[in-house]
Amino acid sequence: MQAYKYFARDKTGKEVNGSMEARTAQAVAESLQNKGLVVVRIEEELGFSLEKLNEINLGGVPIKDKVVFMRQLATMIGAGLALTQALQILEAQATNPLFKRTLSNVLGDVQGGKSLAEAFRRNKQVFDDITMNLLEAGEQSGNLENILERLAIELEAQKKLKDKIRGAMIYPAVIMVVIIGVVLLMMFVLIPAMADIYSEFGAELPLITRVMIAMSDFFLKFWWLIIIFASVIGIVAKSYMESPTGKVLLHRIALKAPIFGPVIVKMQIAQFTRVLSLLLRSGLSIVKALELTAGSLTNSIFKDAVGEAKKEVEKGVPLALPIARANVFPMIVSQMIAVGEESGELDKVLEKVAQYYNEEVEVTTSNLTTLMEPLMLVIMGSVIAFIALAVYMPMFNLSGVVG
Repeated sequence: MQAYKYFARDKTGKEVNGSMEARTAQAVAESLQNKGLVVVRIEEELGFSLEKLNEINLGGVPIKDKVVFMRQLATMIGAGLALTQALQILEAQATNPLFKRTLSNVLGDVQGGKSLAEAFRRNKQVFDDITMNLLEAGEQSGNLENILERLAIELEAQKKLKDKIRGAMIYPAVIMVVIIGVVLLMMFVLIPAMADIYSEFGAELPLITRVMIAMSDFFLKFWWLIIIFASVIGIVAKSYMESPTGKVLLHRIALKAPIFGPVIVKMQIAQFTRVLSLLLRSGLSIVKALELTAGSLTNSIFKDAVGEAKKEVEKGVPLALPIARANVFPMIVSQMIAVGEESGELDKVLEKVAQYYNEEVEVTTSNLTTLMEPLMLVIMGSVIAFIALAVYMPMFNLSGVVG
């Protein structure tokens, strides 16, 4: 519910001001008119309150909340419940503050005569353009229940994949934190203490030890400069990588990266075929479906390839040809698309290709930790070996000095 300030006049012309909570400004106006008041102006209240503080939600709407919403809305519509009644029930049981507020606004818009897709388009912080277009297609075709079920399945697949990738990255993340912690401890504590001990004997230290001591001295004296330099480099790199040229370079490198490159390729192909199949099955034209599918891809190389394919399809070229020329899709993808176009069942063929690549992504992500273990062991072993050599090599010279 949103708080509104209203300015109105009664039948005698006397000013009547106050505040009211409602889903929309239109609802406030209707309430005032029912009381016989003439509305002059309605404004949203922007004041601070504990209730507004509770509505702050930095995490957005979790995927699981969206999945539950889609499934329950599909069930209610399938059971014959009116859309407004279903939205009222879902709003009442929503626990996420942002989602609850969004559903409240959507309910108000639907009650005001807008379609469900149009109402959600006014609240873009929850659903993307693909979801909006699918909802619109479902409403126009009278097949909203099935569309909602498909959206729920799509969101569940996305959540499952993100959880697997997140789980696979825990091990290397922990190892990297440990390595960084060991290096910092060595630079700020161990090496200075070791340097003091060795300096008392006056022995000539090995090159590797002298390098370590010099690095430690630099860290101790110029740690502030290192932080400033790293921050500047980070800001410049971030700005470049967010530019069109930098983004293309980064995404091209990502596709060629060992271990992660093949995973990214498979993920993008799975996303492309799955989303395009879903959009085509919902009744969208292939040109519009390709436009939305390109927008759903996260890698610029694949996004540009699908965008170019869309331009050629607009000219009447079969989709299989630009996909084959793109050089980012395996030959099997273009061949399967050609089969789908010839048989008139492109959406079904794309769904089968998506299933294949989804399984490939699941297998690869499941084995991601195993694939990364050798690399992490090499990094960890190199750091430990470097430290051990720097610390223990001078000890072989101390016996001569002491003697």
